[in-house]
Amino acid sequence: MGRLQAHIAAAGWETRNIGYRSRRGGVREAAEEVSAKLGDLRTDQPLIAVTHSMGGIVLRALSSRFRWQGCVMLAPPNHASSLAEWSAGIPPIRWIMGPACRELGREPIWPAPPRPCGIVAGTAGATLDNPPSWLASLRGVFQRDEVHDGTVSLREAMHSAATDVAMVDASHSRIMDHPQTVELVLKFLKTGGFGTAGMDPVEAETRSVASVMPAIGEP
Repeated sequence: MGRLQAHIAAAGWETRNIGYRSRRGGVREAAEEVSAKLGDLRTDQPLIAVTHSMGGIVLRALSSRFRWQGCVMLAPPNHASSLAEWSAGIPPIRWIMGPACRELGREPIWPAPPRPCGIVAGTAGATLDNPPSWLASLRGVFQRDEVHDGTVSLREAMHSAATDVAMVDASHSRIMDHPQTVELVLKFLKTGGFGTAGMDPVEAETRSVASVMPAIGEP
């Protein structure tokens, strides 16, 4: 997330790029780790979260803490992750990925993300820069016509709390570096939305990539 952080900072926003030990514990433990790293903030200091993948679920676990003013979730597994569920059934992968992977394979129990909430989903499918997508492709984790980024499908990324939804032709591992993602995040930070036509996140779970969203234009 370092490059995206640099773009956000260059636009004049104070930023923190917070990591956590995603393979050492579950979502609750990750949330406590992130909360501790934000513990020096004033209680009235407003925050906007920009998350990637599991980070979106960690944010949901923290939704009642701090003064969230909204969030942008990049490729979040807001519903049970098919790839995580499959991976949790393979002992070596389950051992490597840790408890959080098993949790992500089940429907999350955490509260809704802070609103306004923008969700950006990737549509590149299996790509060379995303090794987990190779396994997903070989094992047929996703349906043939399902829109996904190689790790998380469009259906899995959606949440009824979303106030804006967009898609970019990017893989799960590189979505944060995509120029359109940067544009969308900066637009959201400035205006509280992506500036697109918008869509119903429930519709996004079933509609095809061709019909879901018009091309993203200039800000």
